[in-house]
Amino acid sequence: MLRSRHIVLTLACLLPAALAAQDKPRVAASSPEAAGEYLMIIGSCHDCHTAGWTAAKGKVAKDDQLTGNPVGYKGPWGTVYGKNLRSIAARQSEDHWVKVMTTADDGEGKLPMPWHNTALMTEEDIRNTFKYTKSLGNKVGARLPRNAKPGADPFGEYVDLTAKQGAPLPPVDTTKKPAGPETKKPK
Repeated sequence: MLRSRHIVLTLACLLPAALAAQDKPRVAASSPEAAGEYLMIIGSCHDCHTAGWTAAKGKVAKDDQLTGNPVGYKGPWGTVYGKNLRSIAARQSEDHWVKVMTTADDGEGKLPMPWHNTALMTEEDIRNTFKYTKSLGNKVGARLPRNAKPGADPFGEYVDLTAKQGAPLPPVDTTKKPAGPETKKPK
């Protein structure tokens, strides 16, 4: 009797965590790699980690995807370059990939990488991004410059993400009716 109570109490403690994990949204696809491919596209991973992705509107040969980007992203954090994720997936374990994506690379990760977003993904979805990236095979991409510290000049081409003050916005006229179709009251 005592043993069965212990089992019931143990299950009662574990059940809420198991149900919460099931409630978290996740991607369903025909394979883990297909789910990972989808996540890498909608998560905008290619924007930074695939050279020419944005200019080509996503029409980059699969063989060249996720091989790094020599265009830097400059901001208060310095200048960073999108790494070759295929090389990273080839040399690290899936468990390490999950740890990096959920801990902002142990706190060493720099913006503009959206660590706050990847930490919200399910572990299964993060593992699927690894499986997809790994399925592409290891490929050496373009040589990437080293990251530059804040205040240092970046190497090569870069996008400046530093906030700048523009002209003030014009005031909003709240006395005007919004433009749109007229509504008529029935007679």
